[in-house]
Amino acid sequence: MKQYKSEHYIFNYHSESKAEKDIKSIATIQEACYKYICDILGVTLDFKIQYFLCNSPEEVGRMYGDNEPCNGFASIPDKIYAVYNEEIQCIGFHEDVHIISYTINKPDSPAIREGLAMYFDRKWWGIHNIDWTAYYIKTDRYISINELLNKDKFFLEDCSITYPIMGSFTEWLINSYGIKKYLSMYKQRDMNIAINNIYKMTVLEMEQSFKDYILLFKVDKSIENRMFELLSEYENKI
Repeated sequence: MKQYKSEHYIFNYHSESKAEKDIKSIATIQEACYKYICDILGVTLDFKIQYFLCNSPEEVGRMYGDNEPCNGFASIPDKIYAVYNEEIQCIGFHEDVHIISYTINKPDSPAIREGLAMYFDRKWWGIHNIDWTAYYIKTDRYISINELLNKDKFFLEDCSITYPIMGSFTEWLINSYGIKKYLSMYKQRDMNIAINNIYKMTVLEMEQSFKDYILLFKVDKSIENRMFELLSEYENKI
């Protein structure tokens, strides 16, 4: 693979690929993401992140080792494997958040890890996490935070539901109580204990406040229709 180096990244990509064509703009986008993530989390990395820009999900699976097709994957301590082709450009905040935040801690809860990444992404399929969460509450698809903090439960449910819910929960948590408290929680292992100790409330009490906040937002009918279309297309593919 060919290489392109920027201040905080080493990009690896195939010759004559779309990634090669767009490599300078890719580097510009990731450097901007990197700065914002590090500023918010208050961290400084002493290494460069290595990006492997692949032509397909199958190639990502082969490169990071388990042969499971995947659009993007972060491998501790410093590697990101991501699809970049005409249809899929898996760049931006998400995988970088994992690599950068894991220098603080890697919580045992995948819901917390993915929630932080989705907090930076803000959107799922182009629609804000909060809108998705409100829609899931309205259509009885919502899964409670209490359930999602259970590792086994989180992996059993579809990411189209779990990721936006945890993203909007993380946004609410940080906006309501501040990044300092959030990072104190993030540094812990057991999230239920951490929430009790740091926020002085149970997960169920916290979730009620979160849901009350989400229900303040009315989702436009046109956005609801688009969410229905996107979910239908997705469900037909799986």
